[in-house]
Amino acid sequence: MSYNNFMRNKGFNAIELIILLLIVGIVAIAMITNFIPSLTATRLEAAKWKLKSDIIYAQALAVTQQLNHGVVFDAGLNKYSVYRQNTTNIVNEPSTKLPFTVNYATDPNFKGVAISGTSFGSPTTDRVEFDSFGVPSDGALNLTVNGTVTLSSGTSSGTITVIKNTGKAD
Repeated sequence: MSYNNFMRNKGFNAIELIILLLIVGIVAIAMITNFIPSLTATRLEAAKWKLKSDIIYAQALAVTQQLNHGVVFDAGLNKYSVYRQNTTNIVNEPSTKLPFTVNYATDPNFKGVAISGTSFGSPTTDRVEFDSFGVPSDGALNLTVNGTVTLSSGTSSGTITVIKNTGKAD
């Protein structure tokens, strides 16, 4: 093989380049379509973890400060807040010193996540409140059944359960 023939066969011609770009494009589309559902699931899991942590935080505040604390939900506006003694007295979030409200509608970390339901005793109750012993209530009566908050994202959903009597969040 001569030097000129070797150099001519070393690169890609236009057809080979088009075929290579086509294969790379197909692989990229396959990866993206697999990535989007896992991103949605990750956001839902992150939202569940955050909510569970915030419920535990409200219970810890109630026990340590010996004042009722709770979490109030607004499914219509897709947000919740941690409060002290009444639902209008929102506590400050420790790291930002801003009112402790998580808004799924505006927080890019939870894009697509929604509060799809709450159940803490009576049908109209949209909160869980803890007394100085950490016992959960609906704001008026101790829970007689486990309370739940359901989050959804696309076709997936997840539930946080607050155990009656103990207030443990699962």
